Amino acid sequence: MEATKALSEQLWTWGRSEGLGAPIVPDMVALTHLHLGHIQGLGEFGTEVMGRSGTPLLASEGVVAELANRRLLSPFEAVGLDAVDGVRFVRVPHRDEHGDTHALLFEGASRRLLFLPDHDTWAQTLDLHGVESVRDWLSALRVDVALLDGTFWSGAELPGRDMSHIPHPTVQDTLERLGARAPGDPEVHFTHLNHSNPCLENGAERQAVLDRGWGFASLGQQWDL
Repeated sequence: MEATKALSEQLWTWGRSEGLGAPIVPDMVALTHLHLGHIQGLGEFGTEVMGRSGTPLLASEGVVAELANRRLLSPFEAVGLDAVDGVRFVRVPHRDEHGDTHALLFEGASRRLLFLPDHDTWAQTLDLHGVESVRDWLSALRVDVALLDGTFWSGAELPGRDMSHIPHPTVQDTLERLGARAPGDPEVHFTHLNHSNPCLENGAERQAVLDRGWGFASLGQQWDL
């Protein structure tokens, strides 16, 4: 899922986690949306690096159309959103200047994992899905593990920038909505942290998340589904 500018190192990390001495070459690629950090690695599937052709690409029609406009589709064959059992695309609102945005819901034999790296606000996302709270939405999706947008800790994180132009629900907002983890709650791990996010350091902000029973996704972390 996703093709970041760190794709080559991520594929090596994947290979090492499986005890291999080489990177894993994906059988297919799924994209949540078109923002730069999520598609910068697509070129590595082309002639200059992997030399792939016909690699199945799971993405929405809007995303595929824009990638075609940018001439980035040559290594891929677009197969839509429903081509793989156990992979579901969940629409979310997020600065859709060029195409739409989805979360990814992975369903294994016994558990489900939600990958939601980007959306604008919880209010918009919950309204879109007709639910009142984050817990209600995760429960409706029957999520066991949720990797949630943790881009920014607060709305004052980027001095000199109008953060309304780059909306994300802050970690503070998500914590206020979730409170402390209760019995029966899914695992929640924040991901997609911006370099400015103080949760990257072992300080009070990070501890505030951990004290409530939630966590942060880490390099090489694995979940058994």
